[in-house]
Amino acid sequence: MPYSVLIVDDEPMIRFGLSSCVEWLSEGFELIGESANGEAALELIEQRGIDVLITDIKMPKMDGLELTRRVKQLLPRVKVVLVSSFSDFEFAREAVKLGVVVDYLLKPTMEPEDLQRIMRGCKQALDADAEQMRESERRVDDESRKQRQGQELELKNYLSGTVDVVRQRPEWLSESVRVAVWRGIATKRPSEAPGPLPIAGMLQTEAAKEMLNDGCGTGIAFVSGEAEITMIVADRGGSGLSGIESLRMRLQGDGRIFTIGVSPPVRELRSVREAYVWAHAALERAFFEGIGRCYEGSIPPPPAVVRQKEEEIAHAAADWKGRLSAAFASFDKDQCAAALEGMFSFWSGSRPPREAIVSQARSMLAALWSSRFEWKTDDRMKTWIEYVQLLDRAETLGDVIRLLRGEWARLDEPSDLPRLTDDAAGVHVIQMALSYIQEHYREDLTLQQVADFVHMSKNYFSEQFKRHTGRNFIDFVIRLRIHYAKHLLDTTGLKVLEIGYQSGFHSPKHFLKLFKRLEGATPAEYREMCRGRPHGEQASIQGGAPYVGHS
Repeated sequence: MPYSVLIVDDEPMIRFGLSSCVEWLSEGFELIGESANGEAALELIEQRGIDVLITDIKMPKMDGLELTRRVKQLLPRVKVVLVSSFSDFEFAREAVKLGVVVDYLLKPTMEPEDLQRIMRGCKQALDADAEQMRESERRVDDESRKQRQGQELELKNYLSGTVDVVRQRPEWLSESVRVAVWRGIATKRPSEAPGPLPIAGMLQTEAAKEMLNDGCGTGIAFVSGEAEITMIVADRGGSGLSGIESLRMRLQGDGRIFTIGVSPPVRELRSVREAYVWAHAALERAFFEGIGRCYEGSIPPPPAVVRQKEEEIAHAAADWKGRLSAAFASFDKDQCAAALEGMFSFWSGSRPPREAIVSQARSMLAALWSSRFEWKTDDRMKTWIEYVQLLDRAETLGDVIRLLRGEWARLDEPSDLPRLTDDAAGVHVIQMALSYIQEHYREDLTLQQVADFVHMSKNYFSEQFKRHTGRNFIDFVIRLRIHYAKHLLDTTGLKVLEIGYQSGFHSPKHFLKLFKRLEGATPAEYREMCRGRPHGEQASIQGGAPYVGHS
């Protein structure tokens, strides 16, 4: 951007000569005007501001030296060039010596080259001043950023219980504050249902945090989880909640939705930990009431009341789970439908924890599928894992119910796939076992553990499992783990050995050997094929066993 220049002289010919002897824009300047006296010039400068003042010394109303003095008070970094006659030469030279003026021109002898030389010197000085200001601002910003980062880290550690003292404590933390927990949701995901996406994946975590810090006014935000940012804001005059909601509305859009849980106001720093818990509890309301909103929390009832409520919900959930198991084992369609809708109503009315609902939904999905699909087929197993992933990503109870209702409706579709068996009692046991396996296959699961769960001897359960599913227990579990590993290889950047561990393989050597044998490629090779395939297609492996998800 060019620097602005003002020419001041009471002689029109001098003003014309000064303005016409420099190619202002090519030299990096913009001539913003001319004035015939100091008073008119000062009025213009007060309105617009300038970078360079070229002024005569002797003028009516206000001379050039007084104009220079007053402009320097307004704009300390302005550069001044005096224009004088021989009689004013000593005034001009003294002004340069004192550092008030950068240079001077003598009217009788000045040439265009003289003004060009002086203006280039002014530009160098202005550039140096601008760089000095930028460097000073950078230092201030760096200090401010370091201070805020220190505050962020201390507050994050304080909330987690790592430290009990916050040394870099902002003054406003002694006032009334609110804690807000932000969760980012992606509404546009390629070939996937809507679901949670870490804020890092949408805005980049640090960028999102900076946006919140810039917009929250008196407050501070820091990353507190993979898909979570926590914000503490001053609640001056009760403005905290409305300010957070206003910020959410500004940031929301372009395929992003933010759901926020906000605590009631608290006054002391030691209450911030409790407020963080209350904000999280408010955020969980989104599972039942919808994402993309700001939920205000409340102070919970006494612990004894909470425990009693949790016990009542747990007993009711166990009762409904028993009814569902009995209904699915009976193959009575009306009874099954009634049990499903009864469980849905129970979830909506009692609002058990999300984790409990998802776990129960997994069991229901296993029960629904066990009445129709051959569990021994790899493509069915892969589809089952994909549906479980959809359940895990479900952000609302409505998502869970829609998925289960959809699978229930599919039972009426024509199919040549045989049921597991017509042995209702045996099916009931296998349903229970499959549900349990599905919930625990990534753990150190044993045949004895599952047999104990369904109250059978180890050998008898092994025989029944093979008869109903067509697979040995260990082969079934390994296949589940391999399918989950493939899912992680395709959708995450986790290291291969970490994926093996998360999939249930505690021996890296065993994981690599089994993956190669079953898939015909190493995990690293499989990941490369996933990255190289056209979007929406599955990787297929040549030279070995076919990719089991490829039909």
